[in-house]
Amino acid sequence: MNHLDTHKILTEAQHGFRKFRSCETQLIETVHDIAKNLASEDQVDAILLDFSKAFDKVPHQRLFHKLDHYGVRNNTLKRICSFLTGRTQQVVLEGVHSSAGPVTSGVPQGTVLGPLLFLLYINDMPEAVKHSKLKLFADDSLLYKKVTKQQDPLLLQEDLNALQNWEQKWHMEFNPSKCNIIRILPSKNKPPILSTYHLHGQTLETTKESKYLGVTITENLSWTNHIKNVTAKVNRTVGFLRRNFKECTTKVKSATYTTMVRPTLEYASTVWDPHQENDKQALEMVQRRAARYAHNNYFEKTPRMGNSGK
Repeated sequence: MNHLDTHKILTEAQHGFRKFRSCETQLIETVHDIAKNLASEDQVDAILLDFSKAFDKVPHQRLFHKLDHYGVRNNTLKRICSFLTGRTQQVVLEGVHSSAGPVTSGVPQGTVLGPLLFLLYINDMPEAVKHSKLKLFADDSLLYKKVTKQQDPLLLQEDLNALQNWEQKWHMEFNPSKCNIIRILPSKNKPPILSTYHLHGQTLETTKESKYLGVTITENLSWTNHIKNVTAKVNRTVGFLRRNFKECTTKVKSATYTTMVRPTLEYASTVWDPHQENDKQALEMVQRRAARYAHNNYFEKTPRMGNSGK
């Protein structure tokens, strides 16, 4: 990693498994960029791309070729080759074993080295894109472009075709059934530039909202739907806690709140922190419900849960 950082090898488009980067930093950059276009009354077409079994498909020999290209050589490369090769796998079903077969692709998940090897394997993917922007978080990919004229969707499709060529060359594969389009529009008064996009011969579905890195992105970049999803999930969690921890002490209940409720409420809140009163009230309502559960106090005036969770 020191070698990669020193020589600035990893692409700036990648935020996964990297120091000082996270889902939140990726979302902040992407949403800020899209919001700037909307402020200029420009439409943005975004394509959410999904790899099929991304970590399992990395071909070892091609990976070794890329590692050598990035300066990972000699004993270090030999150790990585030894780490990946010579593995076998078999299927066990009701006590019956299949014959063992060699594992010729994939990086082991749950390891420290596996995710880094995957990042290096797809590191040159953004170079295939010429007219649009590509954002990466591990295997989660978002391709988007400002659309101001009829030519722009054609350029976005051209970049999508280039990514298809990249995946074929490097034996990766997008799953068209899990890829979709979201057309983010500046205002209802401005007519959208409509177009269809194709991947592997299939027309990609256009949706009014889609989840990207756990945050619901809508066609008008409103956060109301995301907040509805978050509060619904939190209400289900608080209901579960009330049923299963009702006899516990306030300290235990507060601990369950800080570990199971607040992370859901606060995840990527720097991106979607609401300014509309109804969205704020929706969040405050579930906070009060959680506070009543933690304090076992269901009177009208219940103290809010502060940062300490007490």
